[in-house]
Amino acid sequence: MAIIQNIKKTINYSRKNGYKEAFLAALERVTAKYGADYKYVEMSEVLLEAQKADKDISNILFSIIVPAYETQKSYMKSLIDSCIGQTYSKWELIIADGSTTDSVEQVVKRYHDTRIRYIKLDNNGGIADNTNRAIEYASGDYCGLLDHDDLLTPDALYCVAKAIGKKRPILVYTDEDKCDESGKRFYDPHIKYEFNLDLLLTNNYICHFLVVETAALKHFQIRKEYEGSQDYDLVLRIVSSLLLREREGQLKKGEPRMEERILHVQGVHYHWRCHPNSTAENPQSKMYAYEAGKKALIDFTARMGWKSEVRHDKHLGFYRIEYRNQVLTHRPDLAAVGGYIVKREKITSGIYQGQPLFYAGYMNRMDLYQNVMELDIRNLAVNKPYQQIYESVTGHPYESTLATLDRSSDMARNHMPPLPQWIRELERSRGGVDKIKRINSELGRRLIQAGGRLLLDPKCVRKI
Repeated sequence: MAIIQNIKKTINYSRKNGYKEAFLAALERVTAKYGADYKYVEMSEVLLEAQKADKDISNILFSIIVPAYETQKSYMKSLIDSCIGQTYSKWELIIADGSTTDSVEQVVKRYHDTRIRYIKLDNNGGIADNTNRAIEYASGDYCGLLDHDDLLTPDALYCVAKAIGKKRPILVYTDEDKCDESGKRFYDPHIKYEFNLDLLLTNNYICHFLVVETAALKHFQIRKEYEGSQDYDLVLRIVSSLLLREREGQLKKGEPRMEERILHVQGVHYHWRCHPNSTAENPQSKMYAYEAGKKALIDFTARMGWKSEVRHDKHLGFYRIEYRNQVLTHRPDLAAVGGYIVKREKITSGIYQGQPLFYAGYMNRMDLYQNVMELDIRNLAVNKPYQQIYESVTGHPYESTLATLDRSSDMARNHMPPLPQWIRELERSRGGVDKIKRINSELGRRLIQAGGRLLLDPKCVRKI
């Protein structure tokens, strides 16, 4: 099945992006082999019992929200079993069932656990409405969103509860992987970054397992008009609400900033089941979901007041925001934007150093906007309020070195301003490259310390 799906994906990719791009993508899959050595290791009984006996864990109640519709009996049974098997016992499972048959109800009736709440809906309102109906019954501190054919790992709630502790974030997410129809074979792990605003604005990398503060979830709810990417829309609305409060000076003294309100819990704690009808197995089966994601992103940029356009990226389910004129004009939260330095078609600095330029990277990240800890002074533009920091670190007047794409003509051309004389001399000096790396590191640290974000734009390439 995996071979057939890969062939289908390659054909679809070539139709969308051309045979050259498809060939390079296939070559990367063969040479890079992301996640090829992944193996999900089930927890030992000793560790499971230790988590169950932990008395120091926080006293958080989770409401696990499941919108169900004609769910296969075996899938529903596995889902419920994965909840009952949690080492953290303070949870309630709320199943809102819009099925016309009683197949889901029959499965639920086999369990006599008072933590399971079954709600038979009068009609099927779709994922959004069914989820909202379940949310109405939630009494927990946090709600975890669980699809009706997926699974939680036994330590999922324990690890989330432990990470939350006294931090009380508004949103929590974990790493995930995929499993086959049997729920026995696990593969394709999605190991995620700590919260990364601009990466989120390219795709819903947060995805599963998503846990949201109940008060916030009841306030925002799930919007039906974004069905297919309803979780993405929810996350974007939460993020924009936090960003706007910061921008408008509404934070109270000591109140944490956005990045501190969104928590990443490391480790795979969610199994996304793949079968012929799932987006995980067949992305082409739910093209409407990607259109809904684009729509949610357009809504986000409108709320933020950014003058921009949103388009689909060459990778299915990924997006790119095209900022009119220049990104720094519209994004005061950005201290700087930069791109790749490339020599002999390989990236020579930054987080992807040594990688071929044609690579898309793990989870296509090399092709996406993202926030980073440092950029390269040889391909860099600094926002005006932060230029004094640049001059302080480098000891030289600020000059933009950003190599941008000129899209004003039919033929996209690289615009590559010459490097300042001092940088050229530094490159030629003994140990010059190492000195540049130290400058990059110190500049990045200082810019972030001053409250700015650093944006890596993969379309900005300078070849040396």
